[in-house]
Amino acid sequence: MNGNFKKIFIPALSLFLICLVSALLLALTNELTADKIAESAKAEEVAQRAVVFPGASYAEEENFTRVLGEDGSTLGYIFVTEGKGYGGAITVMTGIDVSGKITGVKVLSHSETSSYGGKAIKNEFEKEFIGKEAAQFAKGKNFDGWTGATRTTNGVIQAVNAACEQFAQLKGGD
Repeated sequence: MNGNFKKIFIPALSLFLICLVSALLLALTNELTADKIAESAKAEEVAQRAVVFPGASYAEEENFTRVLGEDGSTLGYIFVTEGKGYGGAITVMTGIDVSGKITGVKVLSHSETSSYGGKAIKNEFEKEFIGKEAAQFAKGKNFDGWTGATRTTNGVIQAVNAACEQFAQLKGGD
């Protein structure tokens, strides 16, 4: 019995200690890098504003960014929203001018596969939104999707639709 105990207990204890040390090291690494990762994501978001609404200055509000002209007047709004794709959440930045036209759409982050979903995003199908009225989009109705990337396309459409809803609420409140 004593021999069996050592054969089972020693390896189990060793595996437990290895897992414990690994988990602690991962937690420590996460704690040390979380602020830098969030800072980097925010910097990327700020840089992408010029892509979805170029040539202006920006003022961050609670749930959106106000786009300002040289005289301080509001030119439009930038919304960061999410949709659900095949691999998880798709974070999208959408620019909408004061007249309700979409000025740009940019996918900020996604977990899509590199085959169809990743290629669809890489090929920038989101340019199809530019110049269209901020309304509810549906693939095949007022938006051409990317063949083979149905969930990715639907996720981006969901996010843009969420931005259009926020815009409509904001304009309804003005």
